[in-house]
Amino acid sequence: MTLQELEAKLKATADTIEAALGNIKKKTATKQEVIDLIEERTKDDKEMLTATKTDIEKLNSGIAETGAVVDELKGQLRNLKASSASSLYGDRGNYTGRFHTPQEAKTFALLVMAAVSRAEPKLTDQRKWVMKALADLNVEPFWIDEKGYKAMVGSSQAAGGALVTVEQSPTIIKLLQSYGVFRRNAMNMPMGTGQTTVAKVDKLLTIYCPGEGGTISQTTPDIALLGVTPKTLCGLTAYSMELEEDSLVFLGELLADLFTRSFAYYEDLCGFLGDGTSTYFGFKGITGALLAVSATIANIKSLVVGTGDTYAELTLADFNKVQGILPEFPALNPKWYEHRYFYYTVFVNLALAASGTYANEVIMGAGQLQKLQLGSPVEFTQVMPKVGAASQICSLFGDLSMGAVLGIRGGLEFATSDQRYFDQGLVAVRGRERIAINAHGVGDTTSAGPICGLITAAG
Repeated sequence: MTLQELEAKLKATADTIEAALGNIKKKTATKQEVIDLIEERTKDDKEMLTATKTDIEKLNSGIAETGAVVDELKGQLRNLKASSASSLYGDRGNYTGRFHTPQEAKTFALLVMAAVSRAEPKLTDQRKWVMKALADLNVEPFWIDEKGYKAMVGSSQAAGGALVTVEQSPTIIKLLQSYGVFRRNAMNMPMGTGQTTVAKVDKLLTIYCPGEGGTISQTTPDIALLGVTPKTLCGLTAYSMELEEDSLVFLGELLADLFTRSFAYYEDLCGFLGDGTSTYFGFKGITGALLAVSATIANIKSLVVGTGDTYAELTLADFNKVQGILPEFPALNPKWYEHRYFYYTVFVNLALAASGTYANEVIMGAGQLQKLQLGSPVEFTQVMPKVGAASQICSLFGDLSMGAVLGIRGGLEFATSDQRYFDQGLVAVRGRERIAINAHGVGDTTSAGPICGLITAAG
C-alpha cells in the first residue's frame, strides 16, 4: 500500500466517524454503535499500519533516478492536461479551481511564462503574446532587476529570469487547506534584515506595601531577546513546453498547488515537529522545544503526562489537565492542535463513552464547521502524530500567536529556466522562500507557557 493510499484510508475512517456522529444527532444511531464503529475501524487501521510499515520506510528512504522522475513528470503533465477541463469546471460550467477565478489562475501561469521568455532571447515571439496577455489583464510583472535576472547570479542564462509576485502572496495563503496551520496561527513577523530580534517579557514587577516611611525594592525586568534568523527553502518542478495558451488556467492551478501545498507542509512540519536536526532544516518547532526543556518529561511544566503509553490508555481527565495547566494570559485565545484521525479515534471515542449528555456538549455537533474539544476550537494539523507511541506529544493546546514566531523575509519567489531539462522539452520552475521559526512559549521546569501539550507516558 502506498503512502497516498494509507492516508486515504485513515481519512476515510475519520470521515466515517464524523458521519456517524451526525447520525447520533439525527437519532438514527446510538452512542454505543458509534463507539463500536470506532473500535472496529481503528483495529483494522492498526493492522494495516503494521503491514505497510516496511513499505513506507522503503518509500521514504528510496529515491528514483532523476531521468526517470523527469520522464514520469512529463507523462503526468500530459495526462493532467488532458483531464484539466473536466476537473476545473463543474457540471454547469462554473469554475471550481483553487484560485478565486480562472483569470487569477491564468495570470499566475502567465507570470511564470513571462520569466522564461524574458530570460531567453530566442523566445521573443512567445514573450510578445505573453506580455500582451498580461497587459490585457492589467498586470505588470515586477522584476528583480531591469534585465529580469537575479542580482546575485548576474546574467546567467541557466539561472533564468526571476520575478517576485508580491501581490500573489495573500492569494496563495488562501489556497492552503490541509496545511498552513502554523503560518495561520503563529505570530507572523516580517523581517527586513538577515536577523531580527524581538523582546520578550516573562516576569511581572514585585509589588510592596511599605507602610509609612517604609522602603521598597527595585524589580529588575526579566527581558529576553528572541532571535530569528531566516533560512532559505526551495522547491523545483517543471512543466511541459507543449502546454499551449488554452491550458494556462490549468498550468496556474498545477503550479500553485505544487508550491503552496509543499511550502505549507514543510512550514507545518518544522513549526510543529522540528527538533533542530537536518530533517527539519535546523528549525526547532513546538514539540522539539517542549522536549528540550528537560530529559525527564514529568519535569516539563507545559506537558501533561498521559495515563499510559498508548492512545487506548488516555483518558478525558488527561485532556482536562492540559487545559488546567495553561496559564491565563491576557487576551489568550487557545486552540487544540491535533491530527484529524487522532481527534476522531481517540478524543471522540472518550467523549462518547462519557455518561449523560456530556458527549454532545463536548463535540457540539458533527455538522459544525468548527470542531470543539472540551469547549475550545480544534485545528486539524496533519503533521501531528496519528499512530501512538511512548513519550509522544500527541496533542497541543495553547495560543500559537503568543508562543511561536514565523519570521517572513519577503514573499514567495519564482525563478525559471528552459536549460535544466532542455532535452526533455520541459521548463524548470523553482520556488523559494525565506522563513524563520522560533517556538519560545513552551515554559520551563518551573512554569507552563502559552503552549501546552499532552504526552504519552514513557514505555
